Amino acid sequence: MITSQNIGKLLENIKKSNKNETLFFYINNSIIKRTTKNKKYNLSLINNKIETNFKLNALYKSILDILIPILREKKKLTIAQLGQSIDGRIALNNGNSHYINNKKGIHYLHCLRSISDAIVVGSNTIKKDNPLLTTRKIKGNNPKRIIIDGSLSLTNKYKIFNDGYKNIVFTKSKKNKVLNNTTIIRLDKNNFTKNIMYQINKLEYNYVLIEGGSKTISEFINYKYIDLLQFIIAPIIIGSGINSLNLKEIKNLSKALRPKFSYNTLEKELVVNLFLNS
Repeated sequence: MITSQNIGKLLENIKKSNKNETLFFYINNSIIKRTTKNKKYNLSLINNKIETNFKLNALYKSILDILIPILREKKKLTIAQLGQSIDGRIALNNGNSHYINNKKGIHYLHCLRSISDAIVVGSNTIKKDNPLLTTRKIKGNNPKRIIIDGSLSLTNKYKIFNDGYKNIVFTKSKKNKVLNNTTIIRLDKNNFTKNIMYQINKLEYNYVLIEGGSKTISEFINYKYIDLLQFIIAPIIIGSGINSLNLKEIKNLSKALRPKFSYNTLEKELVVNLFLNS
């Protein structure tokens, strides 16, 4: 069966496969073994459709249904992901966001992290949420953590600087500061976002996840750096708070973004994928 102990390994195998390749696996507890149709298997992937001869947990089936097409379609992708209310809020004005989305959604987020080579957040996300940005809810690969901190305001009090995993911080500041297990890269303040994307591309990460916050994701969308924008929409109305996106103002609806899209369900929430650069 698929569990938190083996779904990361399964996704890793699928990530390495070719776009239209038919896959067969034998799964036994934490063991994931790639096999062939002529040998023993209990999970197959044909035309992006999973078939098993065991009962597949509903949560993990939803996760696979969302991530498999993403992994099979493109081998280089910049993904932005937002969890929000149905009226487009990602947090209250006081920063409280626990929990807008279903708590089980954290398993999906950690699977998304596990397929990513790097994860990018702004300094405000670190200050408000104090996250680790790991895959601790599943057994999977941790992405390289990249933090955008223009003024180099973060300190070693945050968890991300004290767990032993490495980070990269991009900044415009010339402050002399040391952050634990972190490489600080100073960039020209002119075209700062462009310089960040240039550095990320230079590091040759194929799957990059922009996880937050609203300011960072909006900036990357404005520069057309996001290939896939994904919303996980909870069926709640907040009515006030922090908007999920704050893009450049437009004067005419003909300028509104109208991308191709797909959608899935995750527990009792809606997952909408917008393909911005397709």
